[in-house]
Amino acid sequence: MTKSSAASRILTTDWLIRRAGESYYRRGLDYFQQGKVAEFQDLGDKAEAVVHGTEGYEVYLTLVPDDLEHNCDCPLGMDEEFCKHCVAVALAWIETRKGGSDGERTKANNRAGSTQITNADLQRALEAESKEELVNRIVAWAEDDKQLRENLMQMAARRKGPGVALALARKSLERAIRVRRFLEYREMRNYAASVETAAAMLEDLLKDGQAVGVMELCEMSLRLLAAAIEQVDDSDGYVGGLMEQFGDLHLRACIAAKPDPAVLAAMLFHAEMKSGLNEWHGCIERYAEVLGAEGMVAYRKLAEAAWAKVPVKTQVGHDYDSTHYRITAIMEHLARRSNNVEDLVAVLERDLSRPDQYLRIAEIYRNAGDRDKALAWAERGSAITPGPHGSALRLFVAEEYQHRERHADALRLVWIEFRESPSLISYQRLEQFARAAEDWEEWRGQALAYVRRMIAGDQKKPEKSSLVFSHTWLSGRWGHTLLVEILLYENNIEMAWQEAHHGGCNENLWLRLAKAREQQHPEDAMNVYLRIGNEAVSRATGNYDDAVELLERAASAARFAEKSNHFETELDGLLKKFRLKRNFLKCVEKRRQFLYLSAKSE
Repeated sequence: MTKSSAASRILTTDWLIRRAGESYYRRGLDYFQQGKVAEFQDLGDKAEAVVHGTEGYEVYLTLVPDDLEHNCDCPLGMDEEFCKHCVAVALAWIETRKGGSDGERTKANNRAGSTQITNADLQRALEAESKEELVNRIVAWAEDDKQLRENLMQMAARRKGPGVALALARKSLERAIRVRRFLEYREMRNYAASVETAAAMLEDLLKDGQAVGVMELCEMSLRLLAAAIEQVDDSDGYVGGLMEQFGDLHLRACIAAKPDPAVLAAMLFHAEMKSGLNEWHGCIERYAEVLGAEGMVAYRKLAEAAWAKVPVKTQVGHDYDSTHYRITAIMEHLARRSNNVEDLVAVLERDLSRPDQYLRIAEIYRNAGDRDKALAWAERGSAITPGPHGSALRLFVAEEYQHRERHADALRLVWIEFRESPSLISYQRLEQFARAAEDWEEWRGQALAYVRRMIAGDQKKPEKSSLVFSHTWLSGRWGHTLLVEILLYENNIEMAWQEAHHGGCNENLWLRLAKAREQQHPEDAMNVYLRIGNEAVSRATGNYDDAVELLERAASAARFAEKSNHFETELDGLLKKFRLKRNFLKCVEKRRQFLYLSAKSE
């Protein structure tokens, strides 16, 4: 598929709506129509711009087969959402491309006196300058551009020889990785970019045959990153990504350098034992081919010597020991490489201080086909782990009982789990086991009766919270939330609706009920959307998009119910009630055409 055909298929409003969703698309369209897209650049298969929202956000879009890669530095964009800012820039791109071919767009831009500078313009401008003038300009620019100067210094160092290049790379990496003050979340992208720029020289050095030097610099960089993590907010995992890059480069350098297997084994073992962020975790798997038989023997010898000093843990509740954790992980990897189940279990049973260890051993035996040993270990762990911590073990035992057609024993355990932790998930699990025993109707009756008793008992308890709700449909510590959720799961919409009105449920379930009743009972849906919309406006402080979206849904339902006039009266009342919330009033005014629908329905 050519880039032009991909662009014509992807750069459409229909595609954007599917990609971003109705809500983000509408907000992005508002931004585009309000002229909030600035500094737009059409770079062929890429586009970039700054979108002015609550702040100025940089957006980068790239056409790839079947998709549009996107990058925005707003909070949603950092979570890889196709946000409203991306939509706004994509719409600007669509608008720019309406001129037809590249040549036609260039002519149209020229006729319009466009100030947009393309890559082709840059190339022509550079080609028009003499070599001497270009050199002088670049050196002058580098004095004010740290990034450009760094790139030029790397190029010059490579020309002066490998020793100079390695020394410069070391300084660049130390300067880029070391943290002198705490770095906030929003600063981490630039930090990572700076480290990646410094690391780029290692790729060139590896190509130049400096594999040993690259190995040493990667090891240094990983140590520095492990120290830096304490001084940064790495919520987006930039440091982890950098560690993966250096780890990959280190492995490739080892393959090229072919170091002494025993020396490499010692370095890897000690690095993994000291690693603070598991940056060397599982290295025996990644480096097995480089180590070869000689290196593996040396590695195993070091591991077994350390393992012999590790005490056996049999009592639940031992404190966490990082050294114990790391050597155990190493021995696990070695045992897995032997493909011997008993070797792996022998490692794991040295530490039975946690219930999950019994479960891991049981799962290993089951995966190996030895279900009798699997059940024995799970029963052993379950017997000493009462309460919620033993839940996974009891469910494992129940599954094994069911496999052996011991349905009564299995259901006894699953029923205990449902009573101890009533939820839709535990209800569904009970259904699964009961249906296997062909006894679901009886167990379903017991489960629903238990939920009703739980609700009745909860309603008799005095409220501990001082919070008073303005609607009875939100009151109660438990309400009928679980019962409504179960009935919705069973697609019993009418009964779920009645239970919700009788005893209340959480907001999410009210919205699900409203959506389910929109077609047959639009007035009911309208009332729910109005109520929750009112609460949403009351809670919001600045951004009212979600609240107004609920009111739009109420307006749509009102139109189907032929209640638009009633809804608009209610909406006018909300505007008066929240007249001091100016952003809310502005948001309603901006979305007026989607809220006041009575004229359209006449």
